Parts: sequence; structure tokens; C-alpha cells
Amino acid sequence: MMPLALLHQSPSRPISPVWSSRRERSKGSHGNEFTFGRERLPRFRGVCLFIALLSVSPAVASAARLTPEAINAWDKYLEWADKKVEREITDGTRFLIQDYLSSQEKGNVLRRLKAGEVVAQRMKGVIPSGADFDIHDAAIHHWWGSILVPQVRLEDLLPFLQDYDHHAGRFLEVEKSRLLSKDGENYKFSFRLKRSKAVVTVYYNTEQECAYRIHNSHHASSRSRATKIAELENPGTPGERELPPGEDRGFLWRLVSWWRFQQTDDGVIVECESASLSRSIPFLISMVPGLRGYLESVPRESLENTLTSIRHHAPAWKKP
Repeated sequence: MMPLALLHQSPSRPISPVWSSRRERSKGSHGNEFTFGRERLPRFRGVCLFIALLSVSPAVASAARLTPEAINAWDKYLEWADKKVEREITDGTRFLIQDYLSSQEKGNVLRRLKAGEVVAQRMKGVIPSGADFDIHDAAIHHWWGSILVPQVRLEDLLPFLQDYDHHAGRFLEVEKSRLLSKDGENYKFSFRLKRSKAVVTVYYNTEQECAYRIHNSHHASSRSRATKIAELENPGTPGERELPPGEDRGFLWRLVSWWRFQQTDDGVIVECESASLSRSIPFLISMVPGLRGYLESVPRESLENTLTSIRHHAPAWKKP
């Protein structure tokens, strides 16, 4: 539906869930660090290595190839995720992801939403118990987030989200946007995205499709999928070109998101669940204390940016 997950935290927040062939995750280090914005970064030597490894051209960044094995693993994971979402939104008594939390966890989420915060957590429970699942040479990032958009009705919020010709300027990462086609509640659109993290900036041409479902007067959902993700080489120059799919730096190969909308007396609760496929973290980078968690925070930040943009722009939007 909207621009999400790139390779886009206070220490108390959880680290991004990543399914890859390297099961263990670094807990990072708080020693010999300095602060870049709100992020703790490793000591200068580690940052220099980070710059050297990730700021290079796609050809030098190398070895980021989308393999058939990774695609098959992603397709299997996506099948499980789709079934899980469908079970939850058709439950009849529960609808939102937070409805499936414990009463204490749900209460905490609601308090944060009413305070104007964005809630973002790692997604759990997608892989069936006992299933044999592994993915090599790639990583799956899966998050869900929520926000309360105050003083908005569901029938007004959905047209705002479907106004794809004007997403540029409203959403931080969208440089250009265009509606390609509309068939009932099915939309196809294109985004030119600019994704930045510290010293790394990546541009993409993307095409996406989104299908909306109106469940009743108080509930709606949608599923969006990127059908094209092309990283740009030499963006903004006469030599700009799209790199072949699966032959780029591997920051974003696949992207799917599931959205849920629930009308309340206080406004509309918006939930987004986002899953993306990227290259696995290179071995040299994984050896730098703190960098694994730093890089894995990107999908979460993208999700938070999108939800915040909705809260900021939707209440003042007027249908043309």
C-alpha cells in the first residue's frame, strides 16, 4: 500500500527479527561507541569499515545475488504469513494484531497509541511449530506496527491512502508517485523511493499493487505487494539505469505488507505488518560490534516513518 521497508532504538527496544542461515544475533556492544543522531554506533574503526563495505558501487558491494533457494524460502514464508493474516482478520471476534496479545500487552499498546506513540514490534508465530525452515544467502525481516489516527473516520482515511498520485511529498521516502490503474478495490501504482541510513543512500524504481477489503463499517484491510523493485545506479545523472533484479546490492529484493484498519471512538487504529527479503549481512560487517543490530533496525524505522506520515497528513487531507 505505501512505501515500506528498506534496509532502512532506544536500547530497551527489541532488535529486528531476521530469519537467515545465521540463526544467532549479535547483542551489540555499548563500549567505545559514539552517537549518530539517536543511534549508538561502534567506535570509529567500525564505522570506517561500515562505510568502506556499504558505500561502494553495486559491483564492488558484490556477492548480492538473489538465488532460487532464497526465493523458494521466501515463497514458503509468505504462504505461512498470508494464511496467518487471513485466519486473524476473519476470526469474527478478533481483528487487530493487538487483539491476539495478552490483556496486559494489549493494554500497554492501547495506552501508547492514545498517547500519540507509534508501536512497532517484531512479528512472531508465522513459522508453524515443528516446521523445518532455513534460508541461505538472504534474510527475511518481519515487523508489525500500529498508530492511532485521531479525529478521522475510516471512510475518509481509505481515500487518503488510495490517493497514490500524491504520495510523494506526504511520505518521507517517496520522491515520485503515480497511480497506474484501478479496478474496483485493486490498485496498481509506481513509487520512486529514496532510502537513507547513515552514509548509505539507495534509490529504487518500484511498482506495487494493493487490494482493499471492506469487512464492515468499522473494519477494513488490505494487502500490498511490490511487483518490481529495481535499484538505480548513478541516480539523478545521465548515466542513471536500473540494475537487473537480484543483481544489485541486495538491500531490498521482496516486499509485502498487510494492513488492518479499525474505527474507534478516538479515531482509526492503523496496523501494518511488513515482511521484506534482503541479502544476508556480510560476514565482515557481522563481526563489527553493534553493526548487526544497527543495520537490522532499518525495516523497523521505515515502518515507523510510514505510520507517522499517515498520522501527520491524514487528518488534514480533503478529498479532491
